[in-house]
Amino acid sequence: MTTNPRTGRIAMRLASAGLVAAIGVAANAQGVTFMSAYDPTPESILSDPNFMSFDDFTARARAGEAAGVYGNGEPITLAFSQVVMNHPVRINMVETFLENCDKYSNVTCIHTEGTGDVGVEIANIESLIQRQPDVLIASSLSGTAVYPAYEAVNAAGIPLIINNSGIPDDEADHIEYTSFISPDDWYNGGILAEYLVEKLGGEGDIIVIQGVVESSNYEFRWGGFEEVIREHPGINVVGMQAGAWIRMPAMQATVDLLQANPEIDGIYAMNDEMGMGVLAALRAAGREDEVVMVSVDGQADLVCEIMNGSAAEASVFWESDMTSVVDAALAVAEGYVVEPHIWYQPPLITQENAAEWLPEGACS
Repeated sequence: MTTNPRTGRIAMRLASAGLVAAIGVAANAQGVTFMSAYDPTPESILSDPNFMSFDDFTARARAGEAAGVYGNGEPITLAFSQVVMNHPVRINMVETFLENCDKYSNVTCIHTEGTGDVGVEIANIESLIQRQPDVLIASSLSGTAVYPAYEAVNAAGIPLIINNSGIPDDEADHIEYTSFISPDDWYNGGILAEYLVEKLGGEGDIIVIQGVVESSNYEFRWGGFEEVIREHPGINVVGMQAGAWIRMPAMQATVDLLQANPEIDGIYAMNDEMGMGVLAALRAAGREDEVVMVSVDGQADLVCEIMNGSAAEASVFWESDMTSVVDAALAVAEGYVVEPHIWYQPPLITQENAAEWLPEGACS
């Protein structure tokens, strides 16, 4: 576990194989894809003489950071394909990727910034392959459409790490990736659903503002949420509409759903940027006092809304700092083996602890 004392943010790796397996079985019983990501780490990996645990590769990176050179000093090149740059989370991922690479004199980092168009994303990954990095990191929202690029990475013999989104569907078992490193969006969806159920007393009508429905982020955030809601028949999802993870489309989606549903009790926005759009729509309609809204990311402006007592009542911090991703990639570049799935599980952000998740002066 790593803690940032300034903000109180906690990035936690899910360590219990038993819990992981249990979640996977429950989800698969409902026919949800991507859930093999919750399978326990195979013994063949744990017993590999080159296996390096999360704590070990983190310690190796911090030692290299202190020395200004990573590992044995051999040159290492890391590549990162970012799918889009229209969101604070995506921007922070690129910035922290480059910041971490700058800590080591023997590490070179190259990256591409996509536009959200899968054709551009595939071309970017192909261009990175041509530069023959030691490890290629990809973060995608393009669903199955990006699989040819993953296949090209595999064909080039380059280790592939997938960060935060873009994990292959269970049916794409021909695509190999070294590790998927991400906040646990199934957990995030579930804990937000539990909060909403409790706040509504187990009864009420809710609407959902979806992200990009082709993405694994959507699959997990909806799967975890829906799994909990299904256990409470008094909670009814009366409308769902995509907001593309962006504020303005989410605001319009909310306007449409509010017009179709004159009485609702709760809203699940699948990220905070869309949550800000939801709040704008609620205020324009004079309906903010009617609902409880929950969302994902721990984005500063939304957390300020939570702290100030708006309709936004809960969020879950979504780690976009790529320190642990770079740490893992550097170990892989030196020939070490890491766990195939590494999860972050931070606590729920509510009005009671919102201030801990904000830098000083964020809400002024």
